[in-house]
Amino acid sequence: MTTTDMRRILVVEDMPALRAHVAETLGDLGDTVTVHTAADGREALEKLLAAPEPYHLVMCDIIMPRMDGEALLSELRARDYPAAVVMLTALGQDDMVVRCLRQGACDYLVKPVRIEDLTAAAANALQHMPLLGRTIDVEYDPHGWFEVSGSSDASILYRYRRFLGLLDKFRISEPAASEVRLALEELGRNAIEWGNRNDIAKKVRFGCRILPGKIIVYIEDEGAGFDPSVVPDPSLDPLAHIQNRIDIGKRLGGYGIHLIKNLMDKLIYNAKGNRVVAIKYLDQQ
Repeated sequence: MTTTDMRRILVVEDMPALRAHVAETLGDLGDTVTVHTAADGREALEKLLAAPEPYHLVMCDIIMPRMDGEALLSELRARDYPAAVVMLTALGQDDMVVRCLRQGACDYLVKPVRIEDLTAAAANALQHMPLLGRTIDVEYDPHGWFEVSGSSDASILYRYRRFLGLLDKFRISEPAASEVRLALEELGRNAIEWGNRNDIAKKVRFGCRILPGKIIVYIEDEGAGFDPSVVPDPSLDPLAHIQNRIDIGKRLGGYGIHLIKNLMDKLIYNAKGNRVVAIKYLDQQ
């Protein structure tokens, strides 16, 4: 195994016991992972800059002495450092989390962190490495509104998905919360893949507004748009639908719009077909 095959992780945490626990847990991801530690942001920055090869992932606490997680994140962004960054935070720090996401963090975890959440976040962050020079804009209102916009890349969809985790904070019950997340996943992939044709020069915008009795979400891309009324219902003849996609060279799938129509209560497209508003009512049986 060469050094380029290894995934290098730096754990930055001022509490020795938690630092050791996080490092040991991430070390169990496999032989292709090597984990180092730092006790604060200043030590972390020194290790990051002195390392012969860039780290792939920085798992970083926010509140630390000497240099906190926000300051370290700002230094990394100023240097276009290529690592994915996951922030560790305590409850009641929503504004701080949003600031970190604006600075380029790809995820956040709330302490105390479960082992399965820690390993899943690390695996996802390594998969959604940031695009250097690509910014993601985040707007957030703690009363129930947030918007994320940026280049057409899977990393922005992942980050928006993490914002949808805030639905739990607003006590959105199941199955409504899961249905909204699934609908947004489908809409987001459609906007990136079919709307913007995976062109990272084009932007995609995701938004969510939580109101009494309903959730309003919207997605907008910069593509040419389409006419949703001409999209066939694949459930009417699934075999013919699959064969048609094979014939025209598309990947298997195409159930997205039909699925979303069944998950959400209302789906409204603009005239161009590049912006959709989806509404989920919470007070219906």
